[in-house]
Amino acid sequence: MNKLMFALLLTPALAFAQSGDSASRIKPREKPADSAPANLVTFTPFTELQPFPAPPAHACVQPPVAKAFASQKEADAFNAALNNYQACVKNYVTVNTAAANAHAEAANKAVAEANAYIAEINSKFSSTDKQ
Repeated sequence: MNKLMFALLLTPALAFAQSGDSASRIKPREKPADSAPANLVTFTPFTELQPFPAPPAHACVQPPVAKAFASQKEADAFNAALNNYQACVKNYVTVNTAAANAHAEAANKAVAEANAYIAEINSKFSSTDKQ
């Protein structure tokens, strides 16, 4: 019985494999047109964006604070180190604020673009509904 089932299953495959009258009557399918029709709406699938990683912590070094300075030279060195620390923190804040503002501006631009697009769609559909 297994040989009979094997023969029955194999027969259609062998029939197509042979060249001859029945194989020559099979017509190949026509290929579909490469370009989509003009009225077909195409879209880009939604891809969820991942949030940007948090910026690294600043690398500004706080100068050690002494209760009293032994000399004017130590006081001047502390003041110079303090000025460097303040400049470092100010730079860190400036750079990260600029990046945050750029991200906020890009987000606001995307919202404005989406709102304008939805308004355009609403105006087109509201004008066709009145007709």
